[in-house]
Amino acid sequence: MTLMFKFLVILLMSAASAGAQVYLGAGLSPDSLMKAKEAKLSQGDEDAFAEAFVLENSTASLYAVFDSTTPARAAASCMRNGIYRQELLILYAIARDSNTTFAALSGQREKGVSLEEIARENKADLIKIFVETEELQKKIEIRAAFMNVSALTSVGFSTPTVSTDSYENK
Repeated sequence: MTLMFKFLVILLMSAASAGAQVYLGAGLSPDSLMKAKEAKLSQGDEDAFAEAFVLENSTASLYAVFDSTTPARAAASCMRNGIYRQELLILYAIARDSNTTFAALSGQREKGVSLEEIARENKADLIKIFVETEELQKKIEIRAAFMNVSALTSVGFSTPTVSTDSYENK
């Protein structure tokens, strides 16, 4: 009986490795089902960055620049449409200082106009803005990391909890 059991175990082990090598035809990989969760995490990162960005700036200037009463939503939407974080900060600074809207400047960027040209048209010092926004981006990312705890729990990470029941019995 023991010999039969060993043979069965060896047979099952070889079948498992052979099954893992089967091509599914659909191009699935072991992590292909995880991509939806990664997208949610990325969206959560953008939302947290946008919320932290709003907290670092004046409400009046945010409303004026984004021409919206929901500047965090507008900023997150811009990032989902391809604007990078520092680019968002640079365009915001140029728009704020030149009394133009963010939509106008981001529209120019979508047409392929460089940041240098946008800054020159709006009489802004791009190097000075770049240095300022680089420091601001670090500050916002630190704040966003603390704000993004809910995104981690939606992906499957959990925060430790302490049960008080075990201490009450002692």
